[in-house]
Amino acid sequence: MKQISTGFCLLFFLLVGCSKSPQELFTEAEKWVAKDSLQLALKGFQTVVESFPEDSLAPVSQYRIARLYLDRANDMDQGLEALKVVIDNYPQSPQAAQARKDIADFPEWVYNRAESIRAGKRFQDTIHLLSFLIDRYPDHPLAPKSQYLIGDIYMNDIRDFQSALEAYRKVLNLFPGSKQEAHAQFMLGYIYANVLNDLDQARTEYETFLKRFPKSELAPSVKFELEYLGKDINEIPQLKHIAS
Repeated sequence: MKQISTGFCLLFFLLVGCSKSPQELFTEAEKWVAKDSLQLALKGFQTVVESFPEDSLAPVSQYRIARLYLDRANDMDQGLEALKVVIDNYPQSPQAAQARKDIADFPEWVYNRAESIRAGKRFQDTIHLLSFLIDRYPDHPLAPKSQYLIGDIYMNDIRDFQSALEAYRKVLNLFPGSKQEAHAQFMLGYIYANVLNDLDQARTEYETFLKRFPKSELAPSVKFELEYLGKDINEIPQLKHIAS
């Protein structure tokens, strides 16, 4: 029933759109936004852009299209393209100036957006955004941080430890020399030792850590893990009081 209603409303836009003023169309589109009817809102703003390209509301509508894709649909590709249209078609408009700023700050915005969505427990959407950032901006300082965060989400939120291992290993393979590299290597050993109970692989990962990052702040923790690898908590003097 909802699909029929949406289709009818889209047809309504096509039939009466040209008979309405830009302001009326824009106001209607904003009403659809308030009702969370994304498709109808996008269509309304697009009608303003296509039917009244010279009107002052055209760049405003095009910018609204971009923000709806980014803020509501989480469609980064469409959102970026819509921002570029603002700049290309309305270069002197205030919206073009804002679009340029949005594009310049886009990696930071995506990362912050991902963290916000993670707080709302939308973990797969978070991973999607972080993966977009890594793919689109592989040389940005936030790329290795994003890859590490994917591992953290799989480890602590989703509890998918094999995927966590894969994500952390990607930090090592894709971003050697990054600040996250040593932490990712540590997490490989930690998961094998304390989650999967694969002590041989844990030892391998920890020994690799000490060879590659002997001066890391995590080196003492790795040495501690190796010394008591596989031992019961009662056999570890520093932790014995926890079990008693």
